Amino acid sequence: MTYLEVTIFTIICNIAMTYAFNCSSNSSCLCVNTPSGLIADCSGLGLTKVPLFTDRVISVNLSKNCLTTLPPEGSLPSKLKYLDLSINMIRNFSTDGTLPFSTTKHMLSLNLSYNMILLDRDTYFDGIFRNLRQLQHLDVSYNSLGNRSYYCPDEVFQELQSLQRLHIDAVLNVSFGKGFLALRQLTHLKLTGLATRITIPNNYFLHLPNLISLDMSAQWDTQGLFTGLEHIESGTFRRLAHLEILDISYNRKLGLCGFTNVTHDLPFTSIKIFKAQYLACERGGSTLLFNNDIKPLLNTNIEELYIDGNNLDKTEARITLFIPKSLRYISATDNRWIVGPYSYYDMLMNLTNIKKIDLSFQNRHQMSQSVNSWKCDHIESVAEIGCLCKRYPYKVNTHHLTFKPDLPFNQKSKLDNANHSATLHSCVPYFYPSFQLVIVPPNIEEIKMESARVGYSIPPLYISTSAVKTLILRNNQLYSFIGPMCNFTNLQFLDLSGNKATDISSYVFGALPSLRHLALDNNILGNSKIFFTVDSKHLFENQTNLAFLNISSNSISILFQDLLLRSTYLKHIYLDHNLLVDWNVTIEHMKNLEILDISWNQILYLSPNGMQLLDNSFTTNVSINMLNNPLHCSCDSVTFFEWIQKHSKHFLHFKNYTCSYKGDIYEINTATMRLKKDCASYIEVVVLSVILIITFIAVVCTLLVYRFRWKLRYLYYVMKGAYGYHRLETEDHYQFDAFVSYADSDRHFPKDEMVDYLERQRNFRLCIHHRDFIAGCGIAENITNAIHNSRKVVCVLSEDFLKSEWCMYEFNIALIERTVARQGQNMIIMLRLGRVNMKNITTEIMYILKEDTYIEYPENEEDRRIFWEDFAESLDS
Repeated sequence: MTYLEVTIFTIICNIAMTYAFNCSSNSSCLCVNTPSGLIADCSGLGLTKVPLFTDRVISVNLSKNCLTTLPPEGSLPSKLKYLDLSINMIRNFSTDGTLPFSTTKHMLSLNLSYNMILLDRDTYFDGIFRNLRQLQHLDVSYNSLGNRSYYCPDEVFQELQSLQRLHIDAVLNVSFGKGFLALRQLTHLKLTGLATRITIPNNYFLHLPNLISLDMSAQWDTQGLFTGLEHIESGTFRRLAHLEILDISYNRKLGLCGFTNVTHDLPFTSIKIFKAQYLACERGGSTLLFNNDIKPLLNTNIEELYIDGNNLDKTEARITLFIPKSLRYISATDNRWIVGPYSYYDMLMNLTNIKKIDLSFQNRHQMSQSVNSWKCDHIESVAEIGCLCKRYPYKVNTHHLTFKPDLPFNQKSKLDNANHSATLHSCVPYFYPSFQLVIVPPNIEEIKMESARVGYSIPPLYISTSAVKTLILRNNQLYSFIGPMCNFTNLQFLDLSGNKATDISSYVFGALPSLRHLALDNNILGNSKIFFTVDSKHLFENQTNLAFLNISSNSISILFQDLLLRSTYLKHIYLDHNLLVDWNVTIEHMKNLEILDISWNQILYLSPNGMQLLDNSFTTNVSINMLNNPLHCSCDSVTFFEWIQKHSKHFLHFKNYTCSYKGDIYEINTATMRLKKDCASYIEVVVLSVILIITFIAVVCTLLVYRFRWKLRYLYYVMKGAYGYHRLETEDHYQFDAFVSYADSDRHFPKDEMVDYLERQRNFRLCIHHRDFIAGCGIAENITNAIHNSRKVVCVLSEDFLKSEWCMYEFNIALIERTVARQGQNMIIMLRLGRVNMKNITTEIMYILKEDTYIEYPENEEDRRIFWEDFAESLDS
């Protein structure tokens, strides 16, 4: 391919791509390609002129701009089906009298809400909808202000033969004339601006007989100051035989009097869904619901009833008897009911077909911070009282109005039987002498009581039906979960979050075998003793079908390993925002586990056991969230960091895991490299330091042993000698008068002369090792025991004595004996035999010679007699 061919091909591709992704002359418009055609979104661009669009565009969104007129004829694609011109400044359909939409005759939906197109004859001139005969949805609401009179030209609207849905301002003087009878397909009508007209007359919908859905709510009606209609005349809806959905909500001045007027018309309709929410001022007085208010509903096939936000706190006795069997869903949130004397649970058994009931957000008016609550005039409180008196069913005998009804005897017996016989068999092995019976509709599947001030604990209870599948009790005042909760055998969804509970028993969920979703977050269960005992392993032992478990934000610091051992089907486990410092729960048996969230805990690093427990779960596609833990950058965490890097694919947002090291924040990968480098040199230093310390200690010990070697030997042999020599029972308790230490070459002296004179003539008892040492004992042991059992030690000092190792050993043991056992007593007698070279004398012997008087053996025979007498006196001293 030549260069020219390549260039031409590139230009053609760029043109094709531009055409494929650009659907408007304004490049800021977002284009989306769908199988039906292109969708052009040009909303919020501040446009003052309408851009051009390609023929493939079927939907154009020009809302939230600054347009003052409709798009010029020809500017919109001919195949256009959906056009949104809401929230602009358009004032009319045509400025020159020409009929609009001549090039967009296939349009199905047109939204002109929140403009300035007034409902009057000048604006809605004849023929403006002539080109929209296929139009099915038209929204011209929020265009007409409430400060003037308007007119709805029915002869103009009657040209919309295909119209099915209409949103229009029902301001003062606007009505639906005979021309609307031609709109036979019009089934859905939404009215806005009703507050400006105050009252709906009973002939208002006379020419709209085919309506199926009618929305008269004032929730978003800023013109009505959040108050809406004041009156709906009786008979207003009687001609709407096909009406299935009716919404009169947020007309806060309507009250229950207006509600009653409406309910009395509903038997003449095909009503299925009735919404009468917030018909009272937020801070108004409490109201009562009488039997007569809902009695007409018995003659309807209503399926859903919404009576939220009506300040209801009591009802007339047996009011549930007038609720039709067709009713499937009741929403009575944001009222003032409490769980107590006025709960009427005993009457709920009449609601045999109710599947779902919502009683959430009770008594919120006491804590309301709504900025719109002041817009309900205070004078309306007087009107509420007047309405109450008007609806009051008993004119004479006020005792007919009771709020603590007694049950018929046969019904009471039925409940008593349910309370006793069923209880004893439903919660085995959990047995309690008394269960609190909770009465609910017999076929109820969902009960929602969020923020309803339910308290103060979950006691042992028994519910009247096992049909309940969903129970939501979050954000109440249940401070302890005791249970067991009996007869909830089909319960699958349980939400007890946000109750600030501080205690939970091991058997509270024991009778919930079908539970799949359990939310216990935002409590304080970490304070419960169960998490510090082995009993916690019984907490979820019967939840074998559990798939979702949330125990986050509970201040839990410890979990036992077998906590979830039987919950094999868990998919999501949330333990974030707790105080865990490690992971120690077995999860390897959870083959379906997808999410384990242990973020926002106190984990510095995982222990080897924690890593092993998670390692075993990596055979599945589990994802673990450990973000926002105070991961510790230290040599102790290197192994953990290497492990988490190895398994990084299992950790959500792994790149965001950081730790602080030496004042800087590092990602795990970087921190691991730094730590491995620093800790390697650190380990070398530690090892070298340990070696040096051990060497130093060894040297010191060696020196100490050498320094005190004689004392150690002495002590050793003295202790051992307790089983050897035994002192005689003499005066001084010594076995010998003297131990004679001498060299082997000098043995003739002690054996002959010393024995002859001292033993034979003077009766001294000498210890001479040639004669007195015990055979079979070691020499050192014999020496130590002999010295220890002798009153004196005689050292025959000669040149051979100084050369003899055993003689020196005997002398040193004698020194130790003198110091340790004799407390410094003079017990060593030095007897010099012949001449001795002073240079060869050791320091210790020299110290004795200088400290004590020594005896020298005379060479002259005449002097020897005196020598032996003096020596004998030395032994006696």
